[in-house]
Amino acid sequence: MMARRHHDRERPWCGKGRRTRCFTESRGSVLLLAVVVLSLLAALFALITNSVLLGTQAGESLHASLEMLYIAEAGLAHGRAFCRACGETSSLLAGEAAETPSGGTSDDQAPFGGWIPFAGGAYRVQAFRLNSAPQSFIEKDSGILLVADARLHGEGRRRVCLLIDEAPSCRVLAWWEPD
Repeated sequence: MMARRHHDRERPWCGKGRRTRCFTESRGSVLLLAVVVLSLLAALFALITNSVLLGTQAGESLHASLEMLYIAEAGLAHGRAFCRACGETSSLLAGEAAETPSGGTSDDQAPFGGWIPFAGGAYRVQAFRLNSAPQSFIEKDSGILLVADARLHGEGRRRVCLLIDEAPSCRVLAWWEPD
């Protein structure tokens, strides 16, 4: 008799006559609780994985966009340096440069017309002389418009424009990204 009372004190949740039945009831509820908790953890893991993948894709897209911007800026710098060096004597500044059959321009050092490889991508610069009529966005009636297109392999393109003063100063008058 003594052993039975001592045994009942160790398990106060089970009443008399329920020694075996209380374990089976708690096992069923624990199993149900474990399944619910595991389901919630699986859903949380799926949400976290999706969020990480979307963040990674957004970061890669931003990196590619900035890399294309830097490549286009290099094209503008190359075009501006060419304008500063050649000035009024360059026949390539009459408008868009004509490409030769080999894919380059008629002047080997001119950056205008063809795609020039640069830092994992390529850029193309076009130059236009603005001297026909005053432009609405500037007080002057002349200048050189440089348009640089950049591309990365498989990532798309980006375009930037630069309006510079006539040579020899080639001072920057405006910079923008068209839509």
